[in-house]
Amino acid sequence: MKTFTTLVAATAIAACAVPALAQTKPAGEPQTAFQSQRAGQMLAKLDANKDGKLSRTEFEAMRQKKADGVKAGRGERLWGRLDADKDGFLSRAELEAMAAKRFKRMDADGDGVLTSAERQAAAGKAKAAM
Repeated sequence: MKTFTTLVAATAIAACAVPALAQTKPAGEPQTAFQSQRAGQMLAKLDANKDGKLSRTEFEAMRQKKADGVKAGRGERLWGRLDADKDGFLSRAELEAMAAKRFKRMDADGDGVLTSAERQAAAGKAKAAM
């Protein structure tokens, strides 16, 4: 009977502790999901010939749509940084690397998860920079 009572008590304590542990990690989007989703979105939106990578022409078409107030030569520098293997295309891995850098800038507390508050703060900084 003593063993049964001990087992029931231990189970009850563990059941109470699980919700407390679950609440310590904020709800949000982890870095790997963010990277994969952003790279997929860019390819779906910008990859005109659907070959799974962005050509310089596809990249420039996107840049021209956003050209209002963009400094001349900025696209060249950006392309140079993004095309890590210098093959003239942006692969999914290169797009994910770009998304990882963006994630790190947005993840204010560095916990590897983007919360809605961090997203809103990042959106506010982007609007203030305009």
